[in-house]
Amino acid sequence: MKRPQVFVQLGLVSILVCAPAAVAGVSFLGVAAGDATSSSAVLWTRAVDAANPASALLKLDITTDSTFAAGVTRILACTTDSTKDYTCKVDVGGLTSGTIYYYRFVGPGGEVSNIGRVKTAPAPGTAALVHFGFSGDNDGLVRPYALATQLPTQNLDFFMNLGDVIYENASNLTASGPHNGAPWLDSPSVTLSGSAANLNGVPTSTGFATAAQLKADYEKKYRENFLPVNAAGQNSLQVLYAAQGNYTTWDNHELGNRQYINGGAPAGGSVGGTNGTDMPTGRGVDARTNGAGNPGNINDANNSVSDYMNRSVGFQTLRDVFTSYQPMADRGTVNNRADPRSHGSKKLYFAQQWGRNVLFINADTRSYRDLRIKTANGAADDMTAPRANNPGRTYLGATQLAWLEQTLLDAQKAGTPWKFVTMSDPVDQIGPLGGALTLKDLPSFGPGSSYAPVAGDSGKAYIGGYRAERNELLKFLADNKITNVVFLSTDDHQNRINELAYSPTDSENQASYVKVPYVFSIVAGPLGATGPDAITNHTFAMAQQLANSIVAAQQATGIEPFGLMGYPGLHDVTREGDPTAGTNPQAADFYSPDTFNFAVLDVSADGKTLTVSTIGMDATAQNSGTEYVNGPQARKIFSFQVDAAPSVSAGSLPPAIVSVTNSFGNSPVIAPNTWVSIVGDRLAARQRNWASTDFVNGRMPTSLDGVSVTMNGQSAYVYYISQGQINILTPPGLLPGSVEIQVNNNGLVSGTYTVQAQPVSPSLFLYDATHVAARHASGSPVGPTTLFAGSSTPAAPGETVSIFGNGFGATSAPIVSGAGVQSGSLPVLPVVTVGGVQATVTSATLISPGTYQFNVVVPAAVPDGEIALAASYNGVPTQAGVVLTVRK
Repeated sequence: MKRPQVFVQLGLVSILVCAPAAVAGVSFLGVAAGDATSSSAVLWTRAVDAANPASALLKLDITTDSTFAAGVTRILACTTDSTKDYTCKVDVGGLTSGTIYYYRFVGPGGEVSNIGRVKTAPAPGTAALVHFGFSGDNDGLVRPYALATQLPTQNLDFFMNLGDVIYENASNLTASGPHNGAPWLDSPSVTLSGSAANLNGVPTSTGFATAAQLKADYEKKYRENFLPVNAAGQNSLQVLYAAQGNYTTWDNHELGNRQYINGGAPAGGSVGGTNGTDMPTGRGVDARTNGAGNPGNINDANNSVSDYMNRSVGFQTLRDVFTSYQPMADRGTVNNRADPRSHGSKKLYFAQQWGRNVLFINADTRSYRDLRIKTANGAADDMTAPRANNPGRTYLGATQLAWLEQTLLDAQKAGTPWKFVTMSDPVDQIGPLGGALTLKDLPSFGPGSSYAPVAGDSGKAYIGGYRAERNELLKFLADNKITNVVFLSTDDHQNRINELAYSPTDSENQASYVKVPYVFSIVAGPLGATGPDAITNHTFAMAQQLANSIVAAQQATGIEPFGLMGYPGLHDVTREGDPTAGTNPQAADFYSPDTFNFAVLDVSADGKTLTVSTIGMDATAQNSGTEYVNGPQARKIFSFQVDAAPSVSAGSLPPAIVSVTNSFGNSPVIAPNTWVSIVGDRLAARQRNWASTDFVNGRMPTSLDGVSVTMNGQSAYVYYISQGQINILTPPGLLPGSVEIQVNNNGLVSGTYTVQAQPVSPSLFLYDATHVAARHASGSPVGPTTLFAGSSTPAAPGETVSIFGNGFGATSAPIVSGAGVQSGSLPVLPVVTVGGVQATVTSATLISPGTYQFNVVVPAAVPDGEIALAASYNGVPTQAGVVLTVRK
């Protein structure tokens, strides 16, 4: 259930202030912003004095002025963490929606980082143009990633860094010259997590990376992607990270491209170090068809209650290095005990609304996937039935798959025109099920070329090794008429556009496959990685002949050819080298196999049109250290526009109310001036919270987008609407007794739903399912250190903390109905106990609409731990199961 976000902003950010050691002059590696919402963003940097490494307390300057001449707010930001390679992140809140901010970090000696730029998402109800890009695959062999210099000129709202953001393999730029002579030019491979046999599905145990080596080696690879390779040259990806806000996901190379890539597979035995005993699990298991360690293919679909690779030390070490180096928000852990594969894992998937017309969904395709299965001799992926289409195998995990389907369904019902879903591996189909295309009449790829065309789908692709689940997801889209879904992927080191097909009856019968209406995929990249560099013939004729060869082979095997020819609403196709693309589009007009590239997507402000463009440059040689100024120049390779299919509206049926409860305690009894959640169906056509523009003369809105609620004829104040839920603040004049509630959705009125009201319905706000929303005097959150990484800390016995609640009734100051500002003290103090010991409550005040703050002294006798916290007011208790984290 979505609860109203009604906490008072206690300063611009929640800050954690530690006492750092004395620091000389720190150097900044770079800056990045990410995971922007309509009111917040995560800002990242790394700063350290290489001669005297120590944690450092950094400040942050943030402003809407790109010159920093005016409006600069300076705040204590974060303390660099020596256990995270001196990186730090700060979650900045209280930002204005749809606004560009500029930021820089300041060291303890006044050292200043480079400047970063980030834009907050438009409010969900805002009709706004959305302009974003994506790519992936950043191999150190192609440093300094010349194409990245072109991202600032795009002025993107955000960029999706879509997997393989680093590579674990060796690179050596000294082979092409001295460059800047830096030691990182020659970058050896990481200490391998397993032998080459692991790639063939045969785990071995000794002589591989320890946890400490994994951490150190991968931190080094992330650092190198911010460093220059030429004198006065580009600082590699530093320019990409700073140019705009980013969202990020991972793929196989962040996990070493060996056993750790399968987060949902069995972990196997011990691994690491000379004796193979550094870590108790993580070796991996046999993936071969009926291999010695895989009798009956028992490892293919993991049904364990506890044995998962995502719980191994090695997997979690690599995950933590990845998240430490990306501007990613801490979203806590997955809570679903019915799904042991997912329960307790770090939640990396999420959805973010960008205005009225765009929902962006970032999936995690590594944490939960089953084993990458191999043939009997381990020489190749096994993509054949019955293994590859085993319905017990999962790519996303049951919890994430259900969440993804429901999120897409909710967006469709809410009327959001465009839904973009990231998957680190392609979702489309290139080759025949379980096999590869036989390509004929191939072009010349240029002198000395060793290019091998992509002619099939690998075992890590959705259709290659996880076919049943892919079919289930696409069938769900078709059955529920979810339209205008665009899947975004990288990893194949080529750029192509493709429609998606599935089977309504039998995923192994190619003849039964049909297109998913109004759904397609974009595979982009690489930004800088191997594959395209093997082609030196960069003509349209080469791309056209190769595309025609693939299309002919696809048609011969009954596969719908790639491209968007005939896609409903397609128009204005352009392709470099093809003057007839606009009138007679062909597969080559949606294909670029020889470039480093990124895709740019624009959704019009009215949501009716999507424009897709590929910006690319001819690929350059490995280890050449080519700077953009000296290399091939970027240009638009191809572009096209698609008109949105009509979205499903709420229709002619009226809203239906299923339940009405206190938003935080879930009590069916409500009270005046209390946050209440209405759950049902067809409650609204779209999803959004109230925005500042909804307030008129400081009064809270009684309607959002034509959706209103009455309670015994009185208007409630509408904070949040969606197809299935509305959050309201009840009117302060609500009288005890029966209350008849109706929802009006643009003239369609629900039946009456009756609840009981009483003077109070007290509940406590929670950070998650159990932890009370509490703050230290500094404003930082109270909780375990894992609750909000880098900011939350336990309360201490004797400390005064602030907790927050809802539904506590009348105060000393009359509450003006609809006023956006409320205050006053409760006439009596609530009773609060911590661990069964009554605590001293020093104040109890109304601080904002429906939100009460209680300053509570933690009893001195309370032990360490997750301690039960209970409260009552005038004899009425708050909800059970609430805890406060305490540590002496």
